[in-house]
Amino acid sequence: MFSLLLVVAMCLFFILLGNGNLQSLLAKSREHRYLNFQFQISGLLQESRQELARLAELIALSERGRISSREELRQSLERQWPILQQSWDLHAVTIYDAGDRPPLGWGASHYRLNAEQVQRVLRGAQPLEQVRCAPTCVQALVVPMRARDGDYLLQLERPLTEQLRRFREMTGTDIGILSAVHQPPSPHAGGRYLAGLQREVLSLTSRERILPVLNRAAAEVSSLNGLQRVYALEQRQFDIRTMSVDVDPNGAQFVFIEDVSSQMVHIDESLKLLLLFSVLGVLIFCAAVAGTLWRPIERLRRLAEALPLLTNGRFNDARQLIRPVRKSPGRYDELDVLDDTGLTVCDQLEDMNEMVTRKTAQLEQIAMHDSLTGLNNRFSLMEQLEFHLELARHQPDFLNERGYLFFIDLDDFKQVNDTLGHQGGDELLSVIARRLLSVMRCRDIVARLGGDEFCVFVRAIREPDAHRVLAEKLLNTVAQPVKINDNLVAVTMSVGVVAVENRDDTLESILQKADMAMYHAKRHGKNKYQLYSPSLPGLSVPDSSGVIPPLELVASKPRG
Repeated sequence: MFSLLLVVAMCLFFILLGNGNLQSLLAKSREHRYLNFQFQISGLLQESRQELARLAELIALSERGRISSREELRQSLERQWPILQQSWDLHAVTIYDAGDRPPLGWGASHYRLNAEQVQRVLRGAQPLEQVRCAPTCVQALVVPMRARDGDYLLQLERPLTEQLRRFREMTGTDIGILSAVHQPPSPHAGGRYLAGLQREVLSLTSRERILPVLNRAAAEVSSLNGLQRVYALEQRQFDIRTMSVDVDPNGAQFVFIEDVSSQMVHIDESLKLLLLFSVLGVLIFCAAVAGTLWRPIERLRRLAEALPLLTNGRFNDARQLIRPVRKSPGRYDELDVLDDTGLTVCDQLEDMNEMVTRKTAQLEQIAMHDSLTGLNNRFSLMEQLEFHLELARHQPDFLNERGYLFFIDLDDFKQVNDTLGHQGGDELLSVIARRLLSVMRCRDIVARLGGDEFCVFVRAIREPDAHRVLAEKLLNTVAQPVKINDNLVAVTMSVGVVAVENRDDTLESILQKADMAMYHAKRHGKNKYQLYSPSLPGLSVPDSSGVIPPLELVASKPRG
C-alpha cells in the first residue's frame, strides 16, 4: 500500500509538473506574441506614416517638378480631393500658412494646430505625427513645405481602419481601439461603452464575436491592468492585452483579443493523456509488484523476524532463522543477496558489539579521568559527591557517616612552569598525583579539577580528628622535594577542608565552602590546611553575642 501511494504521489507530482510546464509555456507564448503584436502594430503605423509622407510630397508637387505654392495647392485640391479621398482613404487635408491667414481644409479634420505649433513645426523642419481617437481614430501627419512664395504646412489625416484590418490578416488576432477615459458615454456609443473601464470601443475587427468578450471582461475588472488575462465565453478562451496609443496611460488604447481556445484544449488533452498513462502505470506497477513478491514473501517474512533479533544481541537465534545460501555468487537473486548479507551482517554486528563494549569502557575511562595524571576528573568527583549526598538522604540517622572534602591548591605553581617549562610542570603534577594516591585508601577519591587544583574526597570517617591527621599527612607527603630534569624542586600546597555531613548540602555549597577554607589557608602563609566552619569571615552571620570567633589556622608539622 505504501508503494502504491508512493507511485500515485509520483504520478500526481509529474502531472502537476507537466501542467506547470504547459502553463509556463503558454504564458511565455502569450508574452512573445504580445511583443510581436506591439512590433506589428508599430510597424504598420510606421509604414502608414511613410505612405502619408510620400503622399504629401506627391500632393504638394506641381507639374513643373517643384513644390506648389499655397494657392496652387488649394486649386489642385479643389479638383482632386474626391479622388484622393477615395483612392487613399484620406479623412481630411488641411493647409496651414506661416502667416496669419486661416487654414484651408477639406474633409472633417480631427486635429487642429494652433499658431505656436505651426511655427514650431516650421522651425524644426520635421514632420509631426499624431494619433487622435475622438470620436474615431485617425493618424495625422503634418509635413512642412518650402515654397517660393512662402512656407506652409500640409496636414493629412487617415483613419486607422486599414491598419487594423492588415494587422488581423497578418497575425490572425483581432484588434480594436479603446477611447480615452471618459464618463458618461457619448450619445452615439450604443453598446460599445465599457462601464467598468469607462472607455468606448472606437474600432474593432470581428465586432459581433469580440464585443461580447470585451463587455464580459470589462464587467469583471476596474482597470486595464486587471484586463490583461484569459477570459472564457461560450466555451472559448480569449487572451486580452492592451497597448497605449500615446504616452498618456489614460489615453486611447489598442486592445488585442486572441483566441487561445486551441492552446487551452491542447493543455487539457495533454493533462488527460498524462493522467491516463499515470493510471496505466499504477496498474502495471501493482501487478508487477504482486507477481514479483508473491512467491518470495515467505523469505522476506523470515528475514523480518530475524533482523530485529540483531538489535537485541541475539545473534545465534538470528542465524537459525536466516538460511545459508547454497548457490554460486553468480546465480544470486535479490533475496539470496539479502540472506547472505544478513548472515554477514550478523557476524559483523557480533564483532562490532564486542568492539563497542571495549571502546565504551575506554571512553568512560577517558570521560571520568584526567588525561595527564590518570586521576578522576571534575565530572567524576561531582558524580561521586552527588551519589554520596543522595545516599545520605535515604539512610537512617544512626547510620549517617561523615565524609570530608579536601580542596588542594599548589602554592606558587606558576613559578615552576616559568622555570622548568610546561613539560616540567606536567611531570611535577604527575608526581604529586601519585603521592596523593599513596596516602589515600582504595575507596577514597583523588581528583584533579584542572591546572594545579586537586580534590580528595574521603567517606565513612568516624573519628572526630581523622581529617587533621590526613591533612597533615597530605601536606608532609607533597612537600617532599621532587627531582625534575636534574633539578630538585620542592612545592607546598594549601588545603581547604569541609565536612560533608549535612544532608541538605548541595554540590555548589560544598565546593564553595572548601574553596573558601583553602583561600583562608593560602592567605595566612600557605603550606597549611583550614577546616571550614560557619564562623569563617564573609560566610556567616555573627552569633547572638555579636562576636565572630577568631580564625583557626593549623600549620603542618615540621618536616624531619
